[in-house]
Amino acid sequence: MGMIGSLLGYGGKKDSPEVLFAIDRAVSAVEPLLKQSSGYPRDFRMPVISALEYTRNLAEKIPGPVAVDRESYAKDAYVHILFPAIDSISEAVCSSLALQDYLQDHPAIDELYALMGMRRFEKLMAGMELSGQTLQRDVVQRVVYFTSHTLEAPACSEQQAREQVASGFFDCLARKVKERVVARKQNKESLLVEKELLRARLHNANELDKPALEEELDKVMSNIQSTIGSLELGNYVAEFEAVMLNPEQYLYLDPKPVTLDSMGVRREDGGATQGKEFVFNELIGYDRRDWTVTMVRCNNLQSESFAERLDKAYRRLVI
Repeated sequence: MGMIGSLLGYGGKKDSPEVLFAIDRAVSAVEPLLKQSSGYPRDFRMPVISALEYTRNLAEKIPGPVAVDRESYAKDAYVHILFPAIDSISEAVCSSLALQDYLQDHPAIDELYALMGMRRFEKLMAGMELSGQTLQRDVVQRVVYFTSHTLEAPACSEQQAREQVASGFFDCLARKVKERVVARKQNKESLLVEKELLRARLHNANELDKPALEEELDKVMSNIQSTIGSLELGNYVAEFEAVMLNPEQYLYLDPKPVTLDSMGVRREDGGATQGKEFVFNELIGYDRRDWTVTMVRCNNLQSESFAERLDKAYRRLVI
């Protein structure tokens, strides 16, 4: 019995509690009134099961976990590339509200796992390069760097963290369904406005222009009826199917191999200075911005209140 079979229940006779909970979660996020429809929860079963399986597999594909601490910054070239300075590691941990909330609830924990997202940028800078025995200055170099480090879905084990990440991915797909519904509602409102404008133009039009305007108005009226029909509760399942039966079109990882030296400078094959290839996985569709993601392991944690962090930031500004 595969994953879909196990999610459905033994022999497919009944839905598992996980599927029922996921259906409720997704439908509540899109339109709670759908729970009153005659097809609930049956009509949402296969889209939700497809989304559960996909998001779970996607969460497992995220690379890592990578240890992020002072020791790994010194020894692991990948970690060294991700952070602009060694102090940036503690700043990323302290600035994560999800991490701080988790540590408030688990004050005794000293190690946790989480999803880390970063924004990857490139910029041109003037640097130095060794050409044979000659040191060249003011050489234009393309530097790769990361900002806005964010940690989400903290947990005491890697498996629990990945399960939380998968849950977040599932919620993301539900939001995509909601966005499609909202877009249809907005389209309906636009069509209604267009209808009234055409009616006004038709009222004042001369006999020569009336046939074209009437034809245009007929098309708009047809589109309005079609859009209104799609917004009936019985047709919402089509929006779930469009997204959750094709989740790879809405949320996916995009691996980006980049060859860099120890200073984060791009190095092409065959160049005078050799580099190492790193693969940065970009999460596409999760947010309005694309994030480079990896699972991380954080050690030697200390819970720090917002007031304490604010006080430290203020003292740094004063100094």
